[in-house]
Amino acid sequence: MKIKKIHFIGIGGIGMSSLAFFLNKKFTLTGSDIGLSPIIKKLRKLGVDINIGHSTKNINNQDLIVYSSAINKSNVELVEAKKRNITTISRGKALGEFTKNKKNICITGTHGKSTSTSFISQILINSGKDINAFLGAIDRKLKTNFIHGNSNINVIEADESDNSFNYLKPDLSLITNIDYDHMDFYGSKEKLYEAFQAFIKKTTKCVVLNFDCKNIQKNLKGLKSKKITTFGYQNKKCDYYFTENILGSLELYHGKRKVGEIFTNLEGLHNHYNLIGAIIVCIKLGISFKKISKSTNKILTPKRRFENIFKSNNFEIYDDYAHHPSAISSLRKMLNKKKDLCKNYLIFQPHRYTRFKESYSDFIKEICQWENVIVTDIYSAHESKKSKISSKEFVKRVLKKKKINIQYIREFDKIIDKMYLKYKKNKNKIKLITIGAGDVNKIGYRLKNIIKESKERAR
Repeated sequence: MKIKKIHFIGIGGIGMSSLAFFLNKKFTLTGSDIGLSPIIKKLRKLGVDINIGHSTKNINNQDLIVYSSAINKSNVELVEAKKRNITTISRGKALGEFTKNKKNICITGTHGKSTSTSFISQILINSGKDINAFLGAIDRKLKTNFIHGNSNINVIEADESDNSFNYLKPDLSLITNIDYDHMDFYGSKEKLYEAFQAFIKKTTKCVVLNFDCKNIQKNLKGLKSKKITTFGYQNKKCDYYFTENILGSLELYHGKRKVGEIFTNLEGLHNHYNLIGAIIVCIKLGISFKKISKSTNKILTPKRRFENIFKSNNFEIYDDYAHHPSAISSLRKMLNKKKDLCKNYLIFQPHRYTRFKESYSDFIKEICQWENVIVTDIYSAHESKKSKISSKEFVKRVLKKKKINIQYIREFDKIIDKMYLKYKKNKNKIKLITIGAGDVNKIGYRLKNIIKESKERAR
């Protein structure tokens, strides 16, 4: 069957839209989604016909239907497509199919894959390489989640959440770490590790592994192969290791040989791991360290990765995508390292009932390490509530374990009012950090606008 027309159900998603950007020049695309977004506006400008709302009318004479993993099997468009005998395929399978004959650099892992994919893309572009890049977050410089090139080289964020990364055919891959997430899909730790093992076996040339990750050490160490390259922090047992010197720059070593010094504005050990993994991937792709080192101090994290929303003398607002206990812990350690006498206020929006439930005790342990916390309702991400788990009960459980300044506030407006009073009255320096993979970042942007408006009125 010759494919000419493709319809995307859920086209506004970060993974769906990057595939749509990639295919738009070669195929006639249509799409649908439940709401308007900047990504949808951008696709429309490129000529993609997108309807807001799902309807059987959106399915007519297309040759292929691509659907997001968030789409339910009872979706009216999916049902209509099957009635009409139109081929339907998941986003993961479609990505694998349309990139199978390309040179694919695939980045996966529980944490840091979006950031690492972005870093690799930035280094390659700054080094003069022509690439396509499928990003799992919005690039802050280019303001897009897809970089369109004219080559057969693809840099792809490989999604492990539903095993769709195993539809890809990687030439070279990077595994940032493995943590216990998406267990509602995998069912057991063994199946999770089997998926990563299959991904390693599918990679044809080289797999770069963060060997400081204990789960990688325990469960992937049996895969001894010439194609595996390991790295770690001050870990001389690895093929590559890095150290941090007094001035804050990083030093990279390959065995006993010093590769060179890396100057970077990136903060936090988690970001240093992401950067080093990205650098090693680029070295494996034949980019000289001299070229790589010229751009490392220009590299930016993607949007929603400790992104600064507002800054004044005594009040700062940041937003971070952290939605797993390990990611929140990395953020806390980075803030603690600053030692800038700021009062940190954490606004925590749990993401998905299943994730919150499966890591509940770990969330409690981590949140107990913070001094000032507001917890808002769980962001469902289209999940139906199958348990009695709630943010209100979570706050009670935290207080039973440790008496910290924590409270449950459901309404975003009430949180904004509370933090605006802090901004007006508190003489100490405050950092407000919103965390979660949902829409909690709205709080920071609304608060920023209120502060700006109050300043204008005061003039």
